[in-house]
Amino acid sequence: MIPLPYLPTPVRVLEIDLAAPIAPIPGCAGYAAARILVRLRGEPLGWVTIEEPGEVIPAERVREALAGQLAGPIHNAALSAGFAAEAGAGARSLPPISVVVCTRDRPDSMAHCLLALLALDYPAFEIVVVDNAPMSDATMRLVASHPVRYVREDRPGLDWARNRGIAESRHGIIAFTDDDVRVDAGWLRAIATAFGAPEVMLVTGLICPAELETEAQIVFEYQYGGMGKGCREWWSRRDLLTPAQLIGTHHLGAGANMACRREIFERAGRFDTALDVGTPSHGGGDLDMFYRVLAAGGTARYEPRAIVWHAHRRELPALRRQLRDNGRAFGVYLLTRFFERRTADAALTRLAVVRYTVFVWLQWLAGRVVRRFRRRETLPLPMQSQELAGVLEAPFAYFATRRSDARLRQLSATPEAPGG
Repeated sequence: MIPLPYLPTPVRVLEIDLAAPIAPIPGCAGYAAARILVRLRGEPLGWVTIEEPGEVIPAERVREALAGQLAGPIHNAALSAGFAAEAGAGARSLPPISVVVCTRDRPDSMAHCLLALLALDYPAFEIVVVDNAPMSDATMRLVASHPVRYVREDRPGLDWARNRGIAESRHGIIAFTDDDVRVDAGWLRAIATAFGAPEVMLVTGLICPAELETEAQIVFEYQYGGMGKGCREWWSRRDLLTPAQLIGTHHLGAGANMACRREIFERAGRFDTALDVGTPSHGGGDLDMFYRVLAAGGTARYEPRAIVWHAHRRELPALRRQLRDNGRAFGVYLLTRFFERRTADAALTRLAVVRYTVFVWLQWLAGRVVRRFRRRETLPLPMQSQELAGVLEAPFAYFATRRSDARLRQLSATPEAPGG
């Protein structure tokens, strides 16, 4: 089998549920491979790859792939008890949820996102679309034709939009996603189940590639690492974490698939408006919130049944910019931790942040370059160099984004403190 980082394009992305009989899979003509998410009554078990699928993948080939690549997880899931009853909890026990999706001048993406949101299998939810500093009224006109709420936030920045969504939403659980995402029909049911324990304040879920049609998408998903965090659920709590684990909140997930209890924003503050897309930081707002939820004593839960499908960048130049932004954003996030004055977590000293930066993050980045020269790393050096360039930009971006945020707050005359 071809290793995943070297899969030829295009690759068809599919899903099957083993609760139904295995059937032939049509529509694969022209694809070099098929990548199939395997589920059992909605629970993701893992992925299988079928090379040279032909026009139709016979049911027997699907069974062979399952037996050869995913036999263990399928066997374990078949032996597990209780998850079906939990997933099928009655609608009366499901709390109402507010869904906040932030967008800026991408009505085509927003249209696809809305179709999936409106098809959610959930008894009580609202959709709040926050249009962030738009250049036209295209999104407003799009939303007007759907049963969703439209809110305009003229202060540019994803975290300004998220905070506006929090203020406008009505329910105690607020789920966030992005306009380049297609949510699974059972997304909110999985989120509600994950919030079953009262101490859970943050839920993240599985982010799958919506398509793997181009080289850039293969590089991002399988050479860079993608956005998925696996098919096993787990919990994270401050008293179980070392300082390094607390800082490394990128392991929890990403802002394209996250949900919070409203009450945590009273304890941890709202999103830091100096961070994320639309500011000189170019990202990091979700990581900062993950950290502050944990530092405030909240429990985070990763629930893989809460699935969304993300549209990765299709072109290599766009991917290079993304990796550069990732390096910059994570550097700004670490500098935010270093200069942070509001945290109640006395264990997270500046020395701990420096140790993480030098001995975890920078050592990992440098080690990846060395591994590439030894042919043990698949991400090409030109892509690695983009992320490293972003790292070098991070100190300048940190001070630039703090100055920019202060000016914007002064102009808008808002009393809200950063992250508050």
